[in-house]
Amino acid sequence: MKSIIFLIMLSVMPSLALAAQEPTDRVKLGVADIIGIASDSALSAEQKKQSLSNVIEKHVDLQASAQRVLGKYWRQANDIEKRQFMLLLKGVLVDTYIILLEEYDNQTVDYTSETIKKKVYATVDTEIHTKENIIPVSYRLYQRNNEWKIYDFVAEGLSMIRTFSNDYRRTLKQSGVSGLNEALAAKLAQK
Repeated sequence: MKSIIFLIMLSVMPSLALAAQEPTDRVKLGVADIIGIASDSALSAEQKKQSLSNVIEKHVDLQASAQRVLGKYWRQANDIEKRQFMLLLKGVLVDTYIILLEEYDNQTVDYTSETIKKKVYATVDTEIHTKENIIPVSYRLYQRNNEWKIYDFVAEGLSMIRTFSNDYRRTLKQSGVSGLNEALAAKLAQK
């Protein structure tokens, strides 16, 4: 009940909730938004996907994520390729998270620590408590225009950025960003 009231308050006063935000606050808001979607049985599958897309847009720095996934290929890409990749990356994140939402079973999250480096990089460490075990998850954030946003997360030692970079490496070497964009667009169109 408390989480529902909290979510209602956030929807009524979103600018106030984001105004004086620290990295842990950003992660808490993002987790609360995702749990809200996962626990809302009134939402259809398509509504959950759209809501999840909005949450990613709100809490994730897609540019910072895209730059890190593409590495040196980011500098070689033109502006259209970069924008297209960020949009496709958001689609990949939605497809990844929608599966995780289906597995949600009232897990709880403890926020264990926050570290800020050079005033623009932060790590927020959490523990997800399931019925069987505790899963450590670290969120990496970047501050742009005085707003903290998530650009990576590391679950049980696996970085989302590193995983995507490894998955896309061959296509990037063979076809560049435009080839990767075509491959991702085709893959997302199949879903």
